[in-house]
Amino acid sequence: MRSLLFWRRKDSGSGGSPAPAPVIAALAVPQPAAAPEVEEAPAPAGKPLSLQRLVYALALGDARAADMDARPDAAHVQLMLEASRQFARVGSETRYTPQRPSLLPQLLELMNDEDASLKALSRIVAQDPQLTGDLLRSANSPMYRVSPQPVESVERATALLGTQGIRMLIASRLVQPMTAVSGQLGSFGEVIWEHSLYSASAAEAWAARSQDSDPFAAHLLALLHGVGTVTVNRVLLDQYADRPGLQPDMAAIAGALHANSAVVAARIAGSWGLSDRTRQALEAQSSAAPVAEPSSLARAVQFGLLTGAATTLCRHGLLTEEPARQQIIANGFDGAPVARIWDRLVRAYIRP
Repeated sequence: MRSLLFWRRKDSGSGGSPAPAPVIAALAVPQPAAAPEVEEAPAPAGKPLSLQRLVYALALGDARAADMDARPDAAHVQLMLEASRQFARVGSETRYTPQRPSLLPQLLELMNDEDASLKALSRIVAQDPQLTGDLLRSANSPMYRVSPQPVESVERATALLGTQGIRMLIASRLVQPMTAVSGQLGSFGEVIWEHSLYSASAAEAWAARSQDSDPFAAHLLALLHGVGTVTVNRVLLDQYADRPGLQPDMAAIAGALHANSAVVAARIAGSWGLSDRTRQALEAQSSAAPVAEPSSLARAVQFGLLTGAATTLCRHGLLTEEPARQQIIANGFDGAPVARIWDRLVRAYIRP
């Protein structure tokens, strides 16, 4: 069964092929504020833009973060070297390693069990009042509600969402608190969480079209990339706090986020007991990763992060829809499935 939280199979005349329709019914998406000091990205001309860097500029509240050609001075280079030593300790030391959500092992155990009963998933949901509320809000949304009568029971709500939909709901709720962080450099956590949600939705949809990739894994890894991003930012904030005379270099910070977020996320995934395959799919997202043929799962996450960035930038008025679509194409994703996914992201999130 395909995932039903963000992407639901719709009957059509095309032989029952999946027609994903993204929706976030239960989890809060921050309302976009006026974009701080970041101008609209130029229309694509030749070299693709780094949409991820533009998202970091938005999150940091400073257009300088998008400057790919900036070079830090010696003091900032030294700070980044010290930060790199801290990044290497993530996963083995507790200071910067987010604690594994207590319900995650139960979810992972059920993840690979296609016969996992709705009753078992319902028991996981019932352990967390927030999850219960999320579930009922999803079931009562236009995406799922099938009658005028409100859905008031967990049992009925789980039947409406299905097993895959419940898995996605649980995963998103478990990860959300780890990105709910704001710091002195702007509302960083809110923007990264927003990007993570869109990325997870798009990665899941891309994975659903391939028999070699698990939609749940793609969804979870896109969320974990956001956790890695917030962790890298925490390390950098602490490094600057230890050097009160040194003003943050936004371009250097964004460069460190771009190079290290995926690798740090992979370290976190390892500490949580995720497989080598999933960790490698995360590591492949780093700008410093060796050039190699990505696995189908890595490709799904790559598509998710790219398309999630395009969606975030459109919602905040930094890109318009057609230039954003052209950027997705320029970054190597084209064809009818991409067009369908992008169209549904636009209708769900950009102009719902």
